[in-house]
Amino acid sequence: MKAVTVICTLSLIAATWAAPQARIVGGDDAVLGQIPYQAALSVGGLYNCGAVILSERYALTSLLCVCSAGSDKPWPPQLFRVIAGTTDLYTGGSRITVEEITVNANYNDLTTGIALLKLSEPLVFSDYIKAVPLAESNPPVNADVEISGWGRTKEGEDDMHRALQINDATVTEAAECARTLGRADPDVICLGHPRKNGICRGDFGGPAVYEGKLVGIAASVVGECGSILPDVFTSVASNYEWIMQQMGL
Repeated sequence: MKAVTVICTLSLIAATWAAPQARIVGGDDAVLGQIPYQAALSVGGLYNCGAVILSERYALTSLLCVCSAGSDKPWPPQLFRVIAGTTDLYTGGSRITVEEITVNANYNDLTTGIALLKLSEPLVFSDYIKAVPLAESNPPVNADVEISGWGRTKEGEDDMHRALQINDATVTEAAECARTLGRADPDVICLGHPRKNGICRGDFGGPAVYEGKLVGIAASVVGECGSILPDVFTSVASNYEWIMQQMGL
């Protein structure tokens, strides 16, 4: 797989960025320490996405969270901060600037690309800040998967949710996933849920975890948040070797 590390000019942000919006729909408030691998991502001081802690120096997020709409070229990394160790988006926890952004160029669609964030200083692990192991295979069909984030809790909200939300979703069959996307894509998994549940804009970049391992990165919703259609997650298993290589593992 080819790695692309790109620095863009600050002017592109104001001119072209369409900020991803998101929040877990139909979820419950998470307890501090319940999801210690969950992080938030801000750009230019504005919270825009979720992220997932992989180690003291690395976090993972969606490509959409670090680039202008329609582009795979990240903005300058120093504009971004990773927030970890808190369930309150606006207070507490550790807030560390990003040093480098590396994009996996081997993606089928911009909405399902991923970006690896190298932090300017290491996170201090505790009961509230921990790494999550990566899954080397996709979860089975009908498996219950845990999703989380600060994204919007319903369609039409403007701001990210202050309290971290947690919910469950179910892995759908590949055929249903293909119908949802309008194409077959082996690099994604689809997670079904009841109406008025699931991810929303702003949860992008956040985790899907099965049996204690990271299986997906929130990528997109089809239609409105909380519809009966499954949500789309980038498969961690499809990106496993690239992630490990970039982290030097």
